[in-house]
Formats: sequence, C-alpha cells, structure tokens
Amino acid sequence: MKKLNITITLGMEVPDHWELIKDEDGIEIVDLGDGRYLDLTFTPMMTDDYSENAEWTNDYLYDYRFAESIVDMVTEYQAIIKILTAH
Repeated sequence: MKKLNITITLGMEVPDHWELIKDEDGIEIVDLGDGRYLDLTFTPMMTDDYSENAEWTNDYLYDYRFAESIVDMVTEYQAIIKILTAH
C-alpha cells in the first residue's frame, strides 16, 4: 500500500456574526447565526467523467460501498478551523 498525504489550506472571508462552536462530539463547526451550521470537513468527491465539463458529486448513492471504503482508508485526520479578526 502507498500513503497519500493531502494538505488543504482554505481561507475564507466570512460575515462578522459567524462563530465557531463545538458540536456534541467536540468537533468545531461554524454557527452561521441564522439557525444553520457549517461543518467544513473531508468529503470525497467523485465523477465518472474525467473531462473539462465533468460534474463532481458527493452523492454516493450509486456506489456507497466504494465511498465508505475511501473514508475507511483515512489513517489520520486533522481539521483546524480558526476565525481571525481584523485589527
């Protein structure tokens, strides 16, 4: 087996009223302030068409077992979410 390392850094400019909270499992999520919550975590995207106009999806209903096996391959995972305030 090979090991695949993926590093993703995502910066977003978000409204001032968004806040970080922890869910019941202690995972940090974003409280959008309007009764909705945003979880920015690892989600595999799949397509059957590798072209410029390919449509990627995380709807695995057509092959849920394969998608589940991808998640099972994850041996380490760390998501660090911070809200930085401008001075």
